[in-house]
Amino acid sequence: MMVRINRLLDKGFPWMKFPGALEQQFLLDLAEPRRRHFLISSLISLMIYNGFLVVDYLMTRDVFWLAVQLRILFFTPLSIAFIYLIWRKKGVFIHSMPPASLEVIVVSSGLIAAASLAFILSETKSPFAPYYHVGFTIIVLYGNIVQRLRFWYAVVFSTALLGIHLSGILLLGSFPHRLLWPILSLVLSAVAFSLTANYVMERDERKRYLLTMRERGVVRELTRAHERLQELSRVDGLTGLYNRRHFQEYVERVWERSQFDGDDVSIMMVDVDHFKKYNDRYGHPAGDECLSQIARVLQHTLRRPEDLIARYGGEEFIAVLPQTASAYAVAVAERVREAVEALQMRHESSTSSHFVTVSIGVASCKADFLLKASQLISAADLALYQAKHEGRNRVCVQGVTKAL
Repeated sequence: MMVRINRLLDKGFPWMKFPGALEQQFLLDLAEPRRRHFLISSLISLMIYNGFLVVDYLMTRDVFWLAVQLRILFFTPLSIAFIYLIWRKKGVFIHSMPPASLEVIVVSSGLIAAASLAFILSETKSPFAPYYHVGFTIIVLYGNIVQRLRFWYAVVFSTALLGIHLSGILLLGSFPHRLLWPILSLVLSAVAFSLTANYVMERDERKRYLLTMRERGVVRELTRAHERLQELSRVDGLTGLYNRRHFQEYVERVWERSQFDGDDVSIMMVDVDHFKKYNDRYGHPAGDECLSQIARVLQHTLRRPEDLIARYGGEEFIAVLPQTASAYAVAVAERVREAVEALQMRHESSTSSHFVTVSIGVASCKADFLLKASQLISAADLALYQAKHEGRNRVCVQGVTKAL
């Protein structure tokens, strides 16, 4: 999409039409502003249209009652009906129709106004009637400039209006030859100038739309990039687990929610036994692979959506288990310990096993307003220390008290 928009901005769109679905999107996106503009400009135009009754009286007094009937009794009720339909319920009527419907209504209203003027001029015997043909220039300006018809609709509208104007001249019969070219040139000039202005207005509107689309696209890309950077800043690059920073933020949110709900919260702290010796013997690449495999074990074992696992330090991992009592947390920790041992990763330098093992500390408590999440983490750390002190490759559990 961005490539297409940039190409259109570079090369332009002389035919006033975007390719494919972009044209439909353009019309749909601008349908509501177009509707609002139509309502305002139509009401103003209707008042001006009826204001021309003064001109009818001065220039075609013999058919003034006919003008009143056409303007007040025919055209005005018809216009008000359409304005009401387009206004009611925020444009549900017009939005349920194709985007071009509003253009058709504008063209139709302009041509009806032109036809009513031509009819008045064909019926009057006033000597001033030929001069009244300049009134067609007002109708041209109404459609092309005031209502801002889409360019090709403006071309159709202007062509049809010129046809009505010429028909009016022919129907008048005794149109003064000396006035023919001056009047015709005025109407033709109004058509040419208004179409030029119409073309420029639509071109600028389309260009603004493309620039807005491009700007929104850039903003979306920047937002996605920012979100990706935010995500990366919270993820450990080696294991793919969340990092300590994200864990601290998440555990505080869990703790706050659990305080209000009165739920149990458990923390599980995992440490790889004799990991420094493993690195010294097998090298850092092997150590990295060891940590990655243990991270996968943790992800596979703790699969509840609300559970969160993070890399807490060099060889330390930590997990928060919301809505989890001590017994279940200990059972999960035991499964983790067994799964790591089942990996059968050789560790000849370990003094507690021939394979890589983990020690796990678990702490659980009911979230209380007199306790803090940091106290629960400290309890899990104490449990981990106990597991190491008792010989490693085991799970130990600590409770949390308000005095802790």
